[in-house]
Amino acid sequence: MALRTNVQRRPGSAMYYARISIPSDLQPHYPTKHPGRFKAELWKSLGTRDPKEAGAKALPVLAGWNAEFETLRRLREPTSNDLGKAVWEHYERTIDADQKARAAYPTQAEIEAATQKLVQDIEAGRVPWSDDPLVQLSAGLDVRLMRDAAKMDRERRLVLLAELRKHLASGETALIAWAADDLIRREGYLAPKGSPVYRDICQRLQRAQIEGLERTLERDAGNFAGKPADPLVTPPDPTRGHKIAAPGETILELYAKFEVEKQGSVTPDTWTQNRIIVQWFAEFIGQTTHVSAITRKAVRDWKHKLAKWPIKATKVKEFQGMDFNKIVEANETLKRPTIAQNTQNKYLSAIAGFCQWLANNEYIDQDPTQGMFLAIDKRKRNRFPFTDDQLRAIFDSPLFGTCQGDDREHLPGNVRIRDWRYWLPWLALYSGARLGELAQLLVADVRELHGVWIMHITREGSALKSTKTEGSQRVVPVHPELIKLGFLDYHKAMAERGEVQLFPEIKPDARGFFSGFPSRFFNGYFRKIGVKVDKTTNFHSFRHSAADAFRRAGYLDEQFGPLIGHTKSSTTGRYGIMPQGILSERVKMIEAISYPSVTIK
Repeated sequence: MALRTNVQRRPGSAMYYARISIPSDLQPHYPTKHPGRFKAELWKSLGTRDPKEAGAKALPVLAGWNAEFETLRRLREPTSNDLGKAVWEHYERTIDADQKARAAYPTQAEIEAATQKLVQDIEAGRVPWSDDPLVQLSAGLDVRLMRDAAKMDRERRLVLLAELRKHLASGETALIAWAADDLIRREGYLAPKGSPVYRDICQRLQRAQIEGLERTLERDAGNFAGKPADPLVTPPDPTRGHKIAAPGETILELYAKFEVEKQGSVTPDTWTQNRIIVQWFAEFIGQTTHVSAITRKAVRDWKHKLAKWPIKATKVKEFQGMDFNKIVEANETLKRPTIAQNTQNKYLSAIAGFCQWLANNEYIDQDPTQGMFLAIDKRKRNRFPFTDDQLRAIFDSPLFGTCQGDDREHLPGNVRIRDWRYWLPWLALYSGARLGELAQLLVADVRELHGVWIMHITREGSALKSTKTEGSQRVVPVHPELIKLGFLDYHKAMAERGEVQLFPEIKPDARGFFSGFPSRFFNGYFRKIGVKVDKTTNFHSFRHSAADAFRRAGYLDEQFGPLIGHTKSSTTGRYGIMPQGILSERVKMIEAISYPSVTIK
C-alpha cells in the first residue's frame, strides 16, 4: 500500500495517524467489543500535524504491524503430540517444584537451634516477652513457621487440589490460565483465549497438575514411587512431534503428490476413502509434523489405536468436530463397537502404498508398514451361505410371487414385481456374482457368444462401472433356470425400450456405487421375512451359496474361481473374447449349480 494511504487524518482530528488494513485471514485475532465481530483496520496516532514528520514516524509503526502479521501467520494449532508433551512437562514441573520445596524445609536440628536461640534472646531481653498472648505469638512466629512449614505446605496443596478438581469439572480455567498463556506464548500456538483449543489446553494442564499434586500427597506419606493414573499424563513419544514440516511437505501435502503420480492405480472412490484414512493417520502423527515421524513405531502405535476405533466414527454425533486421537479417547467412555480386524488391515493398507512411495522417493528411510498387518484366519467366516430353510423362505416369499406393491413387498397381495428387486437375487443365486456387479449391468452386457447367452461382467461400456479387481472382469453363462424364469424376456423388453442399463431404476449412490440402495433394500426385506437376524447373512450370502453349490457338484475352488471373479486379469475376461472350448466348460459348471430347496415356479 502506498505511504499516502497509510498516513491519514481521522475525522475531527488535526493529528495524523498510521493506518493499515488487517488481512482477512488474520482479522479473528483482532476482536472488537462486540462478540463475533473483528477489526478490519489498525490505527495509531503519530502525535504530529506535520505530514512530512508523520510519514517518517509511520514507517516503524507500519513495520511493527507487518512483523506482527508475520508472527500471527506462523502460529499454528497445537497437535495432540504437542499437547501430550506440554502435559507431561507441566506434570514434571509440579513434581520438581515440590521437590525443591521439600529440600527447603527446615531440618529438626535447624528448628531446635532456632528454638534455643529464641529462648536465649528472650532471657537476654533482645526479644520482648510478657503474659500477653499476642506478644508471645509475635516472639515465636518465626520458629512456629519453621516447625509447621511442611504441614502448611501440605494444607496449601490440599486446598489447591480440591479447587483444581472443582474447576476441571465445571470447565473453569482461572487457576491454570497462567500456565496455558505461558505455553501458548512460548510455543507460538494459535489458541485465542476462550476458544475450544484454549479451553482444551487448560483442561489438559489442569489434569497434569492434579496428577502432580496427587504424587506430592503420596510423598507426604513416604511413597515416592507413585505413577500417574490419568491416561492423558504420559511421557511423550520421543520419535514423534518434534520436527515441523517445511511448507509443501506436510503428510497430507505429500499424499496429494503421491495421489497425482498414482492417480490411475485405483478408483476415484478408493482415493476418497483412502484420503480420509490418511487424514486420520496424520491427525495421530501430527498434521504439521515432519514426515520422518512416520516410523515403524508410529505405524505400530496407530495400529494399536485402530483396535479402539469406533465403527462409522464420522457419522456419530458425539464425535463431531473431534480429531482421531480425541475420538479414540472419547470412545473409552462411550464404548461404541470398534472396527473388525479386516477393517484395521484395510486402514493399514490405505497408508501402505503411500509409505512405500515415501521410501522410494527418499522422504523416509524404509517402508514402516512392512510386517504390520494383522494375521487374519481366512478359514474363519464372517459371512455364511444361506441355509436351505433360508433360501426356501426367500424365494417362497411374496416378492417372488405376488405382493402388495412398493414398500410392502414382504406382504402377500396381487402385485407382480419383476424388476431388479426380483431379478438380482435370482441372478446372484445362479451366478455367484457380487451385488454391485449385477446392479451395474448394461443391456449390452447380456448377449449371445458362440450360441450361448452370457453375462459379461466388465468395467467396459460406462465410466460408472467398476469391478473389485482386474481379474473380476469375466464371462458368466446364463443359467438355464434363469432362462426358464424369463430373464431373457426381461432383457429383450429392456432392449426394446431403448434402455442402456439392464436395471434402469438403480442409480449410483454418492460414492458412485450401484450396490448402495439395493443392499439396503434387501437387508430390510430379509429382516422383514425373518431371514436376516444378524450380520452373518446378507445379499453376499448368495455368493457363498453359489460357491457351495459348485463344491457340491465336485468342482474345486481353483476350477470355479474364474466364474466368480477370483482370478488374475486376462484378455478374455476383459473383452469377453472367449474360445468356444473354454466357454463350454464354463457352461457345464454353471449348469451344475442346483438347490434342492429352491423351486422354480
